[in-house]
Amino acid sequence: MTSSAQRTPGWTKAVNNFPESVRTDIDRIWDNQGCMPADAVERVCGILMAEIGTLMMQLLPIAQQYAVVPVSHFQVGAVAAGMPIPGTGWCSLYLGANFEFTYAALSFTVHAEQSATNNAWLQGEPGLQALAISAAPCGYCRQFLYELVTAKQLNILLPNDPSNPLSYSSTPLTTFLPDAFGPGDLNVKGGMMEPALCNHNLVLDAGPITDPVIVAALKAACGSYAPYKTDLSNGYAGVAVQLVDGTIYTGRYAENAAYNPSLSPLESALSFMNMNQPGTATRKVNRCVLVEVPTLCSQLSATKSVLNAYALGVSLEYYQASLVPS
Repeated sequence: MTSSAQRTPGWTKAVNNFPESVRTDIDRIWDNQGCMPADAVERVCGILMAEIGTLMMQLLPIAQQYAVVPVSHFQVGAVAAGMPIPGTGWCSLYLGANFEFTYAALSFTVHAEQSATNNAWLQGEPGLQALAISAAPCGYCRQFLYELVTAKQLNILLPNDPSNPLSYSSTPLTTFLPDAFGPGDLNVKGGMMEPALCNHNLVLDAGPITDPVIVAALKAACGSYAPYKTDLSNGYAGVAVQLVDGTIYTGRYAENAAYNPSLSPLESALSFMNMNQPGTATRKVNRCVLVEVPTLCSQLSATKSVLNAYALGVSLEYYQASLVPS
């Protein structure tokens, strides 16, 4: 899922703001799913003689280059730190940026904080320990982040002086959201990104299907997070989009205890595509498949709305699935 698409002028300028000794590692993020792996983080921090928080702040202009902002024209970037790798103490960094849709409600916008979290989640991270952004998160994102299994240990990094990325503050997420409502209030032990809550045995009601796009959507649904159990079932759902070049990107439903900050599976898929397919790459959608366990809060109408805004003329393929009792 990498792209060798030509770098944009904005990307090149942002990379060139770093010392030449680390530019190769910074530039490699473009072809690495918007991620800097732990070994590169360790190497760059060593060369710059900086701690990881400083590097995260310095990477914000890089993250902003992924922004898709046809409505606001306001680029927002975020950098998330995954969990420490045992035996090293280092972690991978995941970039994210806001993603807007023309001719669609602003409520469908993917915020940068959501994008970075989604990027880390779809690359296998079991939690986040820190998130760097250029301004305090909005209330929507504070609630979204509080759903994470690591919410009470998550620190928000903010610049003390926008002109000086070397100076920043670190504040617990819980400070930004006192008296919060989250998964614990639903008697859910854990939260989003915890592997035990994102591993479901689902089968298609239509029977076994070998079509790779449908299989990918089913697998995404198996990894989704949906703590609310309606009268029918939890709303596990996944989407797979196939581009005209044959590349397939998947997204998972990320439900929120407070309802509205939930991330739909198609928003998840398109945001992840954006971190894999930079702006100069082909992004034309050829197919889109939604697989969900039918509940009282279906993803069908929202998925059609987002797809119609992003890929007019592409019909949504819909499949229902059932949870196999363990």
